[in-house]
Amino acid sequence: MCLAVPAKLIDCDGQEGVADLHGNQVRVNTLLVPEARTGDWVLMHAGFAIQRLDEHEAEATWAVLDDLQDRIDEEDRERDKDSP
Repeated sequence: MCLAVPAKLIDCDGQEGVADLHGNQVRVNTLLVPEARTGDWVLMHAGFAIQRLDEHEAEATWAVLDDLQDRIDEEDRERDKDSP
């Protein structure tokens, strides 16, 4: 399964940059989104920015991902509780 996640560009110089990915700084290539600038939100996949996002879209996407993680954690706790 492939997943692209929102990240905020904190530094961008040409086709290379650094993005804040939910608290982690990662290198990102902006070749596919040449209009991306420092401060922009981008959708990131496999080290590439593939689309610009507005802040609302980025926050809404992280909220869905956080909810999904909470559900997975809840199911893990239930499974562990039911295991002998």
